[in-house]
Amino acid sequence: MSPTPERSRSGLIAMVQNLLDGHGPEHREQATVLRLPEETGPDEIAELISVLGTWSGRPRSLAMDRFVDPTVTRKSGLALLEAFGEELVELTGWGYRAHWIGLGRIAVGGGPGTRPVVVVANRPDPAWAGLPATSSWVERLCAITGWKPGEGPTVDWQDTETALGAGLPKEYKEIVDVFGSGSFDGYVDLLVPNDRHLDLVEWSRTAADRFAPQPAFPAPHGLLQWGSSEQEIDFAWETGAADPSDWPVLVRADRHDEWQRFDCSLAEFLVRLLTDTSFGFEPSSRLESHFFDSWDH
Repeated sequence: MSPTPERSRSGLIAMVQNLLDGHGPEHREQATVLRLPEETGPDEIAELISVLGTWSGRPRSLAMDRFVDPTVTRKSGLALLEAFGEELVELTGWGYRAHWIGLGRIAVGGGPGTRPVVVVANRPDPAWAGLPATSSWVERLCAITGWKPGEGPTVDWQDTETALGAGLPKEYKEIVDVFGSGSFDGYVDLLVPNDRHLDLVEWSRTAADRFAPQPAFPAPHGLLQWGSSEQEIDFAWETGAADPSDWPVLVRADRHDEWQRFDCSLAEFLVRLLTDTSFGFEPSSRLESHFFDSWDH
């Protein structure tokens, strides 16, 4: 373990940020433990917990009253637990980009006394974990959600694109062929051709009012919606590029909000939405498994 640091004038949060900044690739093989000053008060701890929540969302309890959760895996923070031995009293973990962050207490002096600690460990990118480097984004999306492609309804893409009046991104068609109609984490509902409620082609014909003052497809560079949400989030492409696979993804949380632009493919966006806290979407803060809820069965 690392020695106890001196108190930073910028406070506990800055100490943790410095710990993250210093946990570079050369430290990735082992966790770094920061023993907090003994006089660290409950208000400071509460503030740190609040800040970690804004960075990473909901945490997971890894240990409590010296009992370590036996179900913790590499995907849910085991690297944090491995930094300690029998002195661990309690530990809570957050997933934060390429790091795990743990906050807890360890026993000191062989008695009932405890001391607060922060631990930082490497967190493999969930988009790549356990998969070959050559895996496609659709394959990663299947792995993350535990989805096993089966025999489902098929889409006549030639008829669909004729009815729409434009080609569609290759990855979108692959996602629909693999997953069909349904929802990712109950958060993103996929618009699929010929779906009873979320028909991509039908929704494209009624988008003008929803997207105003932004132009709607088929206007030049008009928006074409590919996803919806019970949280009233809109997911669309900005059309216009000659190759539909180059259309960026646009997202807005409310009809009155500005659109966020993501210059990546649809499959990469969905993978990052589910796993990358820097994207800022709710599912990425879940340390447990993700899922696809099929509506075709």
